[in-house]
Amino acid sequence: MRNLSSKPTKIALAAALATLVAAVSVSCSQSSDAPSDVDSNLPGGASNTAEGGGPTSGTSHGGGRGPAGDPPDLDIPAGGVGEGSGGEGAGCDAQVREGQRGPVDMYFLVDSSGSMGDEVSGGSKWDVISNALIGFLEDPRSAGTGAGIGYFPVETGSCTSGQAGCICIPFINLCFATEGGACEPGDYATPAVQLALPAPTATIVDDIRAHEIGGGTPTRPALEGALEYLSAWATEHPERKPVLVLATDGEPEDCDQNTPQDVADVAASALNGPNQVRTFVIGVGSSLLNLNLVPEAGGTGQAFLVDTGGDVAKEFADALDEIRGAAASCDFGIPDASSGSEAIDPKKVNVSYIPSGSTTPTRVPQAAMGDPSNCDSDGGWYYDDPAAPTLIKLCEATCEALSTGSIQVEFGCDTIEQPPR
Repeated sequence: MRNLSSKPTKIALAAALATLVAAVSVSCSQSSDAPSDVDSNLPGGASNTAEGGGPTSGTSHGGGRGPAGDPPDLDIPAGGVGEGSGGEGAGCDAQVREGQRGPVDMYFLVDSSGSMGDEVSGGSKWDVISNALIGFLEDPRSAGTGAGIGYFPVETGSCTSGQAGCICIPFINLCFATEGGACEPGDYATPAVQLALPAPTATIVDDIRAHEIGGGTPTRPALEGALEYLSAWATEHPERKPVLVLATDGEPEDCDQNTPQDVADVAASALNGPNQVRTFVIGVGSSLLNLNLVPEAGGTGQAFLVDTGGDVAKEFADALDEIRGAAASCDFGIPDASSGSEAIDPKKVNVSYIPSGSTTPTRVPQAAMGDPSNCDSDGGWYYDDPAAPTLIKLCEATCEALSTGSIQVEFGCDTIEQPPR
């Protein structure tokens, strides 16, 4: 939102996320006809999706944290069956290993329009939000999470002839934005601080503190450019899970095709793209209900709306904490079956869920035929690539259940699969 009378201030972003791991020892039954020590279904109740992750905003995830890093490859023997594995009617000697969450990267796209200089309790909106972001980034719980940041508007950039605040040089068809901010996505595709793991906390903090505010709210081109960057990052780092956090104090203005629905369409395109990038939104101000269109389209439910008449710093920090949990990856690297070099048979892998405060595992059957489209309210899991799996991906119902539990992976017993519907 433009406010030419506001003064430049400084911001700080804080992003992060800790890679969660889960592990408790459990054994598969010693014979296929022995009674199972785990339940056959995981209680669900969430909406279905073909994605492995994707909890709605406000859902946090438990299960311990573990070291970030690339998940190990799954070594599949030529015949597809591991030596010594139990089969139908045969003895079954399972080994249990912890499942390590895939690392998550959080990219913050922060509104630095002139209205961020408006006063609220505790200072200007920019000062209050900056301090909350800094606190989040420096929080020990954010260790191990990748982070990067970009801002909008870019004050000097390209625009299209005929747009408000755009001046063009005759004959050479070169146009520049003179107010409001640049309106081309390419002007926002280069971050102020690029994603990295571990997060370059000091660099991000210094950059935000040096950033000046001013201009309008070209949200659509800013989000489009930022998601273009994130999609490229995800393609180059398939083992990682990037999410975007949009923080703004106003609805879109300036530039063509810059309505809340236009912004939502951009978020939907990223979610439905090959890298399934999700978009979270924090709105600071009143009359921002239209912003809900964006996270709904971006796969994260509703926007976190912060009332400027209340404790802005606390509400913004609370929103970041909820996003930290909701952004947690529900992709688990497949750990080594043992300290040896034996191969893993993907048809003899099982996953169990352990509720918080309990030591009793609950078996999570694989989705019917290993197909993510068969995920339902009972939860389940599937491989990223059935032909050459490297990740176990949880169905949404199971992912959401992790707010109060953890995951373990068992090797050596026939995979328990949900019956076809």
